[in-house]
Amino acid sequence: MLKILSGDDIKNLDRYTIEKQNITSLKLMDRAVNIFLNWYTSNYSSKESINIFCGVGNNGGDGLQVACILKEKGYKVEIYIVGDSKRFTKECLYHLKNAKNKKIKIVLITNELQSQISNSDVIIDAIIGSGLSRKLNASTSKLVDYINSSNSTIISIDIPTGIPANFYIKSNFIKANFTVTFQLPKLSFYMPEYSNYIGKIIVLDIGLEKTFIENADGIASFVEERDIKNKILSRPNNSHKGNFGHGLIIAGSRGMMGACVLTLRAALKSGIGLLTSYTAKKGEIIVQTSVPEAMIIIDNEMDAISSFPPLDPYSVVGIGPGIGTSKITTNMLEDFFKNVNVPVVIDADAINIIASNKEILNFIPENSVLTPHPKEFKRLVGEYADSSKRIELQKELSKKYKVNILVKGAYSTMTNSSGELFINSTGNPGMATGGSGDVLTGIITGLIGRGYSPFDAMIIGVFIHGYAGDISKGELGEESLMASDLIDNLPKSFKKIID
Repeated sequence: MLKILSGDDIKNLDRYTIEKQNITSLKLMDRAVNIFLNWYTSNYSSKESINIFCGVGNNGGDGLQVACILKEKGYKVEIYIVGDSKRFTKECLYHLKNAKNKKIKIVLITNELQSQISNSDVIIDAIIGSGLSRKLNASTSKLVDYINSSNSTIISIDIPTGIPANFYIKSNFIKANFTVTFQLPKLSFYMPEYSNYIGKIIVLDIGLEKTFIENADGIASFVEERDIKNKILSRPNNSHKGNFGHGLIIAGSRGMMGACVLTLRAALKSGIGLLTSYTAKKGEIIVQTSVPEAMIIIDNEMDAISSFPPLDPYSVVGIGPGIGTSKITTNMLEDFFKNVNVPVVIDADAINIIASNKEILNFIPENSVLTPHPKEFKRLVGEYADSSKRIELQKELSKKYKVNILVKGAYSTMTNSSGELFINSTGNPGMATGGSGDVLTGIITGLIGRGYSPFDAMIIGVFIHGYAGDISKGELGEESLMASDLIDNLPKSFKKIID
């Protein structure tokens, strides 16, 4: 998996590379700049005019060197210096001197912005890199507003100005069309507060030392297709249905049987051998006709779930979609967790009931999977200020109760029982539709029954779910995407990864 490092570790990685490869800081900057320029010149011609905004640190030095080389290649470039000229790094000063020698127009930014800045087709943001630790000062913030109001394509080197590497800060941010970063992505790229500012993420390999990266703890891992491909289990030729588990789905109530049907269908499409539905009496005909492949056990209550069947036959239980939060269902859930001893996938109303009865957390089997969306997660842990705090609370909850937690959303975050953080790479806004979470619960339940560990089932399930969404987007667009489309495209998702 692609490791995500802290801001401090990124600095240490640079230092380690310089020492290990016996190069200077300037040589490493040269390498990064040249690889950035390969990307830039492959996408933009010399016809586009460029304004490069440079700070006084090494990020600014990158921008100055970019300006020098683009000038040599015949591009129309202007440089705008931002910050205290007394605080230039030696690397930045070196490239500033080269820029002056090449007769590039250089303007030291003052408060009279509009009169100083020419219009351009492209703006390259090299003001402040990932080392930022506090919000922007007033003058830089004003400049950011000006840049964001332009009609230029905005490209940020390393990270958009105003955004730190791995935590949330309330500030003003460059709104980039592209963020071109080096070697590894930053955790902040995947925080919802920054989602409108990062643009398209381009990660360029600049040859930083792999040994350091491998040995670093990291603050998160970014899950990609190759990681999922390596986890996929084969189906032996002499297999029968009994080899692939027997799962139980406890879902549905009056008016919410659709959630039950979607969960069942998704579980069956995820490779489980046998599947049983337990639902309210009202849902018998609905389940029997909609999902004939699933067996069904009916509760004594007509409209709600008040009990559960003997749990011995099952290797996994998925519980929560559409069950409601009535008193009888709440009592059922409390009793259920005191009796179950296999991994449970917990979603929707089951999470809401637990949030109101937190002592239930003590009875959840270790390595179970909780799948809240952000509002459900807040009900579990209380209010929090931002994504940085939410991630910390997610880690703490996973470690305390030895469970896997998935907080759904764009770039869903996942934590295991050790508190390690994983970020999913698939999915799109079209999946923000009713029933999408029920499908995911079914997928994860089906995968656990199939034979995957709960952690692997969570990682694979989230990726496959998002992949099915991306295939559906390609076929249908985002606006018309429905949860059932995700189920229909699960076979294509598995096939693309396995083949």
